[in-house]
Amino acid sequence: MIEITNFRNGSVLSCHDGIETPEYLEITVEGITSPQADVCVNGIAAEKFDRRFTASIRLTEKINTITAVASDTYGEHSQTITAVWDKGSFKRFNFFIDDCIFFLRNIAVNKLPSIFDDHFLNRLRQIHQKYGSCFTLNLFFHDAHHDFSLTEFPDSYKAEFQSCASWLKMSFHAKSEFPDRPYQSADAAVIAADYDAVHNEVRRFAGDESFIAPMVIHWAMTNPENFPVLTSRGTKCLAAPFIDTISHIGEVHKFKVTDIGFHYEQDVAQYIDKAHLWYDKRFDLFLLNSLFICNFTTQDEIKKAFENLAANPRDTVNVLTHEQYCYEDYFNYIPDHLDRIELTCRLAAQAGYKPLFFNNGILGNTAWEK
Repeated sequence: MIEITNFRNGSVLSCHDGIETPEYLEITVEGITSPQADVCVNGIAAEKFDRRFTASIRLTEKINTITAVASDTYGEHSQTITAVWDKGSFKRFNFFIDDCIFFLRNIAVNKLPSIFDDHFLNRLRQIHQKYGSCFTLNLFFHDAHHDFSLTEFPDSYKAEFQSCASWLKMSFHAKSEFPDRPYQSADAAVIAADYDAVHNEVRRFAGDESFIAPMVIHWAMTNPENFPVLTSRGTKCLAAPFIDTISHIGEVHKFKVTDIGFHYEQDVAQYIDKAHLWYDKRFDLFLLNSLFICNFTTQDEIKKAFENLAANPRDTVNVLTHEQYCYEDYFNYIPDHLDRIELTCRLAAQAGYKPLFFNNGILGNTAWEK
């Protein structure tokens, strides 16, 4: 037997995990095998101490294969894992806002002169101007609260949306807010039709440059067999809580549970809970969790989360919230919701995180595309 113990299949590695040069990332692979076995890792002889082995190897590609082979009198045993080199990694920050359609209804129904006459978009623009923040607004096709759909939004604001597409983008989220968990048991054709309906409307009223492939769909739940619907349309990463999830304010669990997280098994969910990031080679997708959800998190808790982040730093940080909590006619309106969004962006900027869109490159790092 042989087992690599310090990395798992799908690890995403960077300068924090070894010695990086422009040509390679040198890492130390550790593992266990039988005391009698000789071990090579990617053809390099490993050092042995009883059952433990170590070997220094170099990763030179974006997607790398690591193979450890143990040879003894019983024959050869091997383990092969995949590891991603996040070349030239840096601190970066993504913010997406789910369940969006109230702002579009407000603009269209009230025939506002500018999209920024809507208080929600206006505040996001102010936050962007202060901190360089970027936002992805994940859209419903239909507003279940007001019986409004994207087809009713005019194309007269297209130029205004296009002018701010470098920091404000829109994406697909679901056909409507209800029913809950709309894609948990849906087939691929349903997701594809709903996705394309939202995409086509955004292209019509805001232009191609205002659309970005989604990092999540409503309730972060669908069978992984449906992932090709998303990846074929440009999705490169998926975000979800994966473990110890909550679905409403005040929900508390006694035990950690896996629920909202695209049907991934508990060992993957537990790994992402600690490592925050994982690569699924089967679908060529990066999975990540989020630092917090603003509408579930008070301002004091947001400050505490960034204090904890400073004590346990990582390069990739995702935060999300939900649009409807910004509007007074929503039954769960949170008066300081927009203040929470601004506080989050301010603390991220102060901590040195660059705002960008994670669906580009490896979570916003486009080093492999240059």
